[in-house]
Formats: sequence, structure tokens, C-alpha cells
Amino acid sequence: MDTIILDVTGDPLNGGGCYQSMTAPILVSEARRRAITFSCTTTCSAFLLFRFWINTDDFLKSFFGDLMQLTIEGWRIDTAARKAERGNRTERLSPRAVRLLQVLVDADGAVVSRGDLLDRIWPNVIVGDDSLTQVVSELRRKLGNRELIGTVARGGYRLVLSAPAITRPLPEPQKASVNALPSLEAHALCLEARDALVRCGPGALQLAETLTAEAVDLAPECAEALTERAFALIRSHLYWSEGRDTIGEALRYAQRAIDIDPNSAAAYSALGYAHSTAGHWEAAETAHRRALFADPKRAVSYNLAAWHLMTRRSMRASIRFFEQVGDLEPLNIKGYLQAAQLSAVCDPVRSRRNCERAMERARARLVNDRGDMRAIVATSLLMALMGEHSSAHAALEAIDTSGSAQGIYLASALAIIGETERAVLCLEELFDHGWRDVDWLFVDPSYATIADDKRFVRMRDSRRAA
Repeated sequence: MDTIILDVTGDPLNGGGCYQSMTAPILVSEARRRAITFSCTTTCSAFLLFRFWINTDDFLKSFFGDLMQLTIEGWRIDTAARKAERGNRTERLSPRAVRLLQVLVDADGAVVSRGDLLDRIWPNVIVGDDSLTQVVSELRRKLGNRELIGTVARGGYRLVLSAPAITRPLPEPQKASVNALPSLEAHALCLEARDALVRCGPGALQLAETLTAEAVDLAPECAEALTERAFALIRSHLYWSEGRDTIGEALRYAQRAIDIDPNSAAAYSALGYAHSTAGHWEAAETAHRRALFADPKRAVSYNLAAWHLMTRRSMRASIRFFEQVGDLEPLNIKGYLQAAQLSAVCDPVRSRRNCERAMERARARLVNDRGDMRAIVATSLLMALMGEHSSAHAALEAIDTSGSAQGIYLASALAIIGETERAVLCLEELFDHGWRDVDWLFVDPSYATIADDKRFVRMRDSRRAA
């Protein structure tokens, strides 16, 4: 029998690897169009050498399907490099094990028959059931969980765990389709939704959901409308959910927006925001990086990347990204305000500087719109952060954040000036309406004064457990 070896010259693809064909190993060392040396050695020692051109992306796909990265039970699995990493542990996976995992992930929890698995993992090759059993055992052993792949009697196998986070390779920049351009009516609705969220008065989150739903109805293939819809769903999920879980829907809208406009920084930010909210950290990191690469001057991309870093407790980077939001957007209050809050204890001088920047903007916005809820609440909180407790107390007496997610900033201000009972009551209202952004309660130093309050601890920890 002939032995066939494919040896691709060029830069290695994550170290290269040896892939099995039906007659012999195949060594692939890059995934781009390159010259390939194809050599055949026969049993009679005759030697034949020739070169040809091949697109090795297609070649790899024929063996492994779409290249992707998976996150399962803390394992980060790179299907191109065929390795699984968790903490300091690294496991190398065979090509067949990678392919099995991909097929089961694509099945989304459904049972895949043994016959179908044999056909898809060993195409055009006759092998016995024992070969499949060995690959299943390999995955269970190397990932340290025998329950990972369930055996269905006389049926086949299925992935038992809930849906893993999946990250596919980022596409090369492409020309956006005409559908990526906004419908005029849909664009106007998106602008209204953004305005509502900037002011963040009572009912702003619900209004943004309604407006973006109308925008998508008007222009179902408009990337902007789909992106804004994703943002509205994520914010409602985090800050005013009323018990609903809208993250899966938000992920679908964001991904569809990217499919239509692969260069949209906004769509990648929405995708990263959704993945961060769902706890898909690797996928979120990739999406946020792509958003900043696509448009390094977009303030919203820095804001959402800062929030992602905050949830991962990367506080120094988070603070700097929040400051960048303020640097890029002249009327933005939130960037400098959140940087001031997070640096209040670790860097008081920096916090004071950010307070002064945010205060200047808040006052400027109130000149133009005395009902700007975000500016009203920010002014009181900034007074509290700068030690002007009497002024903050007087201002807080006139503020009613009922029906608004701005209650979180009101609670921070009340906690700082010692109004702990009112601070806890304010947080209870937010939690009653489905507040889920508990990470902020752990990182904001303002809540140190109520850290031992039993109601506060119960709210924070119960939501975190959920």
C-alpha cells in the first residue's frame, strides 16, 4: 500500500500537526494558500515528488469542518491547534477527537447516531464501532469528565452539557452588503432608542426595547437595527429584566448583524457584551478586540470592553478604558464617572480628577436639559465622591429614580454619605425589577458602608448564585 504524506511549507499553524488520511498521516503546517510538497513512497522504493497549489483552509475544513474555539467546563479547546487548556494543564487531542467534539457541538445536544458519527469522522473509510468507542473514551479521559459525552442505548452519543461558548475565526474584512446600510425610518428609531438610554429616565430601557423592535420590523436585514436591538435586550436583561432572560435572543441579533456587515464595530461590541453577560469569557474577549480593531475611536466599544474587564476584575485596564470613553465622547458623563468610582480607594487623586471632568459635563448637560436623569443623579454622586456630603444630601432629597436603572448610582451616593437604609431600599427596588449586574456591587467601593448589611449580602449573593 502506498504511504502518502502532505508537507506544507511555510509558517506553522499553531505548531502544525499530523492528521490521518485513510491511508497514511497528513502533516499540515499552515492554513493559507501555499505550495505543497506531495511525495509518495511505494513498497518497491520508487520515489515520486511533485508540487501543486491548494487552498489549505478548504483542505482542513474537509477533515475538521469549520475551525473554531470552544469553552467547555473551563476547558479552552482550540480545534485548529488540537489542544485543550484549563489553568496550567494542557491536553493534546487526536484529530478524530476534535472532529467528534465538533459534530456533537453542532448537534446542539441532540443524539447523533453511531453510523452518522462513523460517516462524518471517517468519511470514505470502513472502520468498526471500536474506533468510535476509543475516540469517545479519549475525550472523556483527557477532559476529566465521563459525563461529558452521554451514551444513548441503541441510539448513539450526545453532548450532555449546556451549550458551550463557541468562537469561530474572525472573518477577513469584507465589503458590507447594501442591507448593512440603515433604512431611514429604522435609523430614526435607533437614534430615539439611543437618546432614551443616554438620558436614562423612567421607562428608558423598556422604551429602547420597543423602538428597536419596531426598527427590526421595518428593516429586518439592517445591521444597525439588529445591533441596536441586541444592545436593548442586553441592557434590559442586566438592569430591568422583570424575570426575563433575553441573552440568547441578543446573541442571535448581534451575530446576524455581523453576518450582514462583517466590519461593524458596533455589532462586534454587541456580541462581546452579550457573551460577557452570558459568562462566555473567551468569546467576549475576541469580539471586543475585533470591535476596537474595526474602529479604535468608537467610545461605546471602549465602554463595553471596560465593563467586560471589570467583570473579570482587571480593574486597572477597566479604569483606563472608562477614561477613554470620556476622552472620545465630549458629552459623555458615564466614562469619567465610573472611572472615578472604581479608583476612589486605589487612586484618590485620579478619582478626584475624573470627578471634576464628569461634573463639568453633567452641569453642561443640565443647562440644555434640566430633566436629564443621568446628569441629575451623576451630579449628586459626584458631590458625594468629592466629599461634599451636605450638598449631596440636599440634592438627593429631590431625586426620584423610580422606574429607572439610574437607581444604582443613587444607591452609591446614599451609601457614601451614610444613608445606608435608603441605599439598601434603593437596591431592593432594582432587584425587584430583575437587576442582574451584581459584579458592580462587588467592585464599587461605595458599598463598603453596607457590606455587612444582611439584606444587601442576601441580594448580592443570591443573584450571583443564580
